Amino acid sequence: MLVSEPLAEDNYSTWASSMMMALHIKNKTGFVDGTLKRPTINAEERLQWDRCNTLVKTWLISAMSKNMSKSVIHCKEARGMWLELEDRFNQTNSVALFHIESSIHKCEQGSNSVTTFYTNLKGMWDEKDALCSFPSCTCEAAAEIKTFMETQKTMKFLMGLNESFEQTRSNIIGMDPLPSLSKTYAIVLRQEKQSEVAADKATAMPESAAFSFKGLGRETSLTEKEAADTSVNSVRRGNRDVRRPEGGGRYCEKCDMTNHSTKYCRAHITCSYCGMKGHSQPYCRKRKNDITNGGLQQPKANHVGTQNGVTEGQSDGFPFSKQECQLLLNKLIAKSQSTSANLVGNIQNYEELSGPTIGEDDWDRN
Repeated sequence: MLVSEPLAEDNYSTWASSMMMALHIKNKTGFVDGTLKRPTINAEERLQWDRCNTLVKTWLISAMSKNMSKSVIHCKEARGMWLELEDRFNQTNSVALFHIESSIHKCEQGSNSVTTFYTNLKGMWDEKDALCSFPSCTCEAAAEIKTFMETQKTMKFLMGLNESFEQTRSNIIGMDPLPSLSKTYAIVLRQEKQSEVAADKATAMPESAAFSFKGLGRETSLTEKEAADTSVNSVRRGNRDVRRPEGGGRYCEKCDMTNHSTKYCRAHITCSYCGMKGHSQPYCRKRKNDITNGGLQQPKANHVGTQNGVTEGQSDGFPFSKQECQLLLNKLIAKSQSTSANLVGNIQNYEELSGPTIGEDDWDRN
């Protein structure tokens, strides 16, 4: 098949132009435009002409749809087949022109790229020019008419662009003289490429980004390249990715960290002194620094509240409540008194409690 798209009911003008170009390459246009007549004197030339005519007819039939080829397959000459198709489809130029004008009017960029939008618009303009082209003219007004038609196409191209090209559109319209259609397309395409590069830079993570890990009172910083070399497996947990170490190393299921296990996770603990998570008040470094510097401050969080699951009267780092401490204290006092009473009752000689007295052997300075 010589053309990429077979003949249908709505693409005759495009098909005819493509077919004429293909026949021109094969040097067979004379068989369809009537310039190469069938020889009548030389029998050998007549036989060669008939063979070429059949070849052109075969090309035309192969470039049509199956149903359409049945209506022209019995034509004796390629010229007659060409005229048959022209008479059938060339009479509806007004209808085709209406549809093309309507498509050009409705054509907008939408979700397409600038290149796709321009290609669709340019194809419809070319098809429109093929249906109703201006006759060739060499007068002085021909250049003005051509400039006017070029300006109309440029305006339509700018009007169909998305709102993201509003600034570019204003800059082009403000130019004097207005650039040609091809130059306008080049300016808009360059702006689109620059916007894509800026968007990629904004969303891409820089190579020098660092990952911070806190654990055991120290911080470690790894660059992205070093973190990529870490041997980890990525598994799915809910709507997020969980990175597990290979070989069954330490891993916390609460905070998804690899520097401790779930048993020793302190991510849910909140310090009642500084309000930070990950440690309690007895292990608060800020509190220790304030004590060392002699400037102990009041806790920022109310450690007797019940919002974090701590009962009233119970501090964050102390395991007993105020009532339990008082009960233990009373028991210790009662036990201490009972022990003292038993000790006094078991001693037979009270002098053992008061110590030795002055006896006859003591030196009394006499």
